[in-house]
Amino acid sequence: MPAFAYRGISDSGRNVNGLVDAENLRAARARLREQGIFASDLRVHSGGAAANGTVSYTAGLRRKVGAAELSRTLRQLATLLAAGVPLVEAVSALRDQRISPRMTHALESIAGALIEGDSLQAAMSRHPDVFPSIYTGMVGAGEASGSLDEVLVRMADHAEAGARLQQRVRDAMTYPAFMTVVGGGIVVFLLSYVVPQVTRVFTESHHALPLATRVLMWLADAVASYGILGVALTIAALLALRYYANTPAGGRRLERLRFSLPVVGQLAKNVAATRFAQTVATMLSGGMPLVDALETSRSVVGSRLFADALAEAKEAVVQGEPLAPTLRAGDLFNPMIVDMIAVGERSGELDAMLESAAHMLDEEVRANVERLASLLAPVTTVLMGAVVMFIVVAVLLPVFEMNQLVR
Repeated sequence: MPAFAYRGISDSGRNVNGLVDAENLRAARARLREQGIFASDLRVHSGGAAANGTVSYTAGLRRKVGAAELSRTLRQLATLLAAGVPLVEAVSALRDQRISPRMTHALESIAGALIEGDSLQAAMSRHPDVFPSIYTGMVGAGEASGSLDEVLVRMADHAEAGARLQQRVRDAMTYPAFMTVVGGGIVVFLLSYVVPQVTRVFTESHHALPLATRVLMWLADAVASYGILGVALTIAALLALRYYANTPAGGRRLERLRFSLPVVGQLAKNVAATRFAQTVATMLSGGMPLVDALETSRSVVGSRLFADALAEAKEAVVQGEPLAPTLRAGDLFNPMIVDMIAVGERSGELDAMLESAAHMLDEEVRANVERLASLLAPVTTVLMGAVVMFIVVAVLLPVFEMNQLVR
């Protein structure tokens, strides 16, 4: 369904603008009139600048909605519904909050669709870039069971848990990445500019130089002569590796390699398992069948190997087999988590056990991330310090030898 950008005046006399979804221009004007808006300017939204050359007031719609904003919006909607506010009014009220243009557009479209009689699930499914499929499926189950406000709270909790997990991994990698970039830049500057200026004196003296100095001079010459070529080859190699990782076979091989690494491998497994447990627990609590929850979770775990394991688990559940033995057959899921799933299946409280498993995995991920950060930070600092110390020593050794000869 196309989107139309509009400018107009509301019933209260305020100037308003935004986007509205409709089949055609006439339907767009009719939908705006239903919302109490008289459109003075209405045109097909192209996503770029306006036709008259001014900056479009829809700029920023391409910016992705973050998990924190999604969680906050869902929780506010759940609060309004629990307070007895009608669904259309609740969605419309959220548009006045400080939210991103993309979320504003999605809420405006959802409000219009609800006025036309669509369900919230159908309205949200038109915006998969804002509301992932796991959420639209849960909304449908919540609407069918009459517990939409409770389902929205679970969805908000799930979004917050995902954002918290991403932030922990990001925090662990920030300092080592910063040190690597800054230290690498300093080393390149020393090798390309400072070292050639200093070593020129040693070369002109025709004095036998220490091994460390000769190695440093060779590195400086290599950086000066082939630095640009090296950067180009590095970028090309990274692009080739990225392309290989995006292929099904290549992605699986690289994942197996990553999972086999010490510390990092276990962390990657726990991150994927946490996403699985959080997603399936949330969807089961929202009333979604286990088969559908397993299928949806495949797109959330962020791992091809885990997605393959979940596909096998889904087929086993369809054939009437329990979930835990299928997950235990591989070497991906933590045995303790599989045991908890088995207990949940026997007791009929799989969603509760998965929530407990997700909490345990989340705590283990936090411990792994802190352990990795505590390991990477000093290692990165020591390596950068060792490189700089080598450069300093390689420059000072000939100076000391010349001083001794002078004496």
